[in-house]
Amino acid sequence: MQRIKDTNNFSEIEAFAGNPEKLTTTLSEVIGKFNLKSHLAAFDVLKSKGLAISSLVNILVILPFYGFASVCALVKAKIRPSDLEMGKKDVYYDVKNNEFIDWRTLLLLHAKRFRYLMSQNKSTTIDGVKAIIFDDTPIKKTGIKTEKVSVNHDHVSGKFILGYKLLVCGFWDGGSFIPLDFSFHRERGTKVDKLISSFKKAKNVLENAKLVLAKHETLLLKKEQSLINARTKYASNPIKTNHVRLLSAEVICEKTNAEHEKLTQDLILKQNAVDQAKKQLKKFYKHERLFGLTSKERKEQYKKAITPGSYGHIRRRETDKSKIDLMTSMLIRSVKNGFIPDYVLIDSWFFCHELLSLLSTLKNGSIKLVSMVKINNQNFFDCQANKEMNVKTLLQKHLPDAKVCKKLKSNYIKVTCKYKGIRVNLFFVKMGRSQNWHLLLTTDLSLSFIDLMKVYQVRWSIEVFFKECKQYLNLGKCKSTSFDAQIADTTVSMLQHIMLSYYKRINCQQSYDGIFRAISKEMVEMDLVSRMIDIIWELIEIIASIEGIDFIELQEELMRNDKVATLFLKMIPQRALEKSA
Repeated sequence: MQRIKDTNNFSEIEAFAGNPEKLTTTLSEVIGKFNLKSHLAAFDVLKSKGLAISSLVNILVILPFYGFASVCALVKAKIRPSDLEMGKKDVYYDVKNNEFIDWRTLLLLHAKRFRYLMSQNKSTTIDGVKAIIFDDTPIKKTGIKTEKVSVNHDHVSGKFILGYKLLVCGFWDGGSFIPLDFSFHRERGTKVDKLISSFKKAKNVLENAKLVLAKHETLLLKKEQSLINARTKYASNPIKTNHVRLLSAEVICEKTNAEHEKLTQDLILKQNAVDQAKKQLKKFYKHERLFGLTSKERKEQYKKAITPGSYGHIRRRETDKSKIDLMTSMLIRSVKNGFIPDYVLIDSWFFCHELLSLLSTLKNGSIKLVSMVKINNQNFFDCQANKEMNVKTLLQKHLPDAKVCKKLKSNYIKVTCKYKGIRVNLFFVKMGRSQNWHLLLTTDLSLSFIDLMKVYQVRWSIEVFFKECKQYLNLGKCKSTSFDAQIADTTVSMLQHIMLSYYKRINCQQSYDGIFRAISKEMVEMDLVSRMIDIIWELIEIIASIEGIDFIELQEELMRNDKVATLFLKMIPQRALEKSA
């Protein structure tokens, strides 16, 4: 990881670029292996200032490796790549702002190419757990005029930040984490969500009332027709029997009319409730903060005319869709493209019945779920007690069944359950001397506790991916106000990550620092550091156990809190090197 926060260039990239011949050869080989130009050839018909889009994107991909953080920096350096006669940066911005480029398919093709290259080289093939992992990360923005930005709640820091929530779907093949898909999201805010929910609920109630009234009107017509028939019979033959039938028909018709009047009045009340909810929603949109922004701030956000059905239009619509809906769509798309995992790994924020239901049918249920679950009031059916109860009650009931795992220095409780009819195993986990219990769920009923923990640890690979992409590959650093440019820039960062992962695999599992220092003597020193880090992690786990600190929560804090992670990663290598000297 980068150790000097105030440096203008990545020291690793700078060292790598110190040998132009080595740099050019390496980049040419890697880019050539991925056939990036052929993947982009379909978009060359669009052009940009008469230049091929495939060539322009090639240049965007290699920017960080030359030590340039942006197109502007590249142009100022007056670099003229041999395959592109460019005079201005506008051609690059035109590409990034192009709504007709299918960046999603390009990323998926890149990932498939990585998979193919790994399959062709037996020395890089790793047998192990394969997993599709979902997680999101905040992408901070400083410009309030940036298209589609909102004020989002960061559930890790507990703060509200301006920017996007980036949802990523990635594949772990046993040795590398590869991004497959992503989407940007914005948050409307809890108040407006409640108003929208109230409006939808009132509207549904109104529609149901209309259906009931329509059925009753049909019934009323039948009763009125029966009354007419009874009157006709009595008029033609005024005997006692016909008179009794007439009186009975009049009573029934009068009662049905009264019920109809009551339903009509009830419908009016429900219509008023819908109108009131709609009025409150409009008032909120006009005067309150939607997406954490005032009406004036929302109007000042960048907007451009978008062609309906274009890729840019589709990606914009995703910002207001549920992350759960996008997650299931990404999973289906990934599996259809041949990325078949053993497990889907998620944290508690993404656990839901929709995903469980999808996995029970996808690939005949062969893909299993491992997820962290919140210990709250959601209900599970306890197969042992043959009774449904909430998670907190389950924990209290099964506390006497707790077992000790000496290998992981933890206590755990296994509970066989069903969640909305789907069979699952729950594992309550308490690390060391911590008093806090965590809950893991799996649909793989054969998994032991130790194997479950090993599988779930794979989920941390996506956290490392976020850190490395933000640290090295300018993820989230795009300053454009255009949403298309934000999508393009994020895709380019992920393309770079895939190529670096390939380089890492074919060069003996080097770290990212190793990749950038490939021609530096510091490779040896960093290898010593990596060994010392394992020892320090064990020390931290022992200290956490002695002090009663929850090691799982400590890991989450170290991995997901930017400030803490930066300090931690800055501190450990220096101390490790001092000890190893």
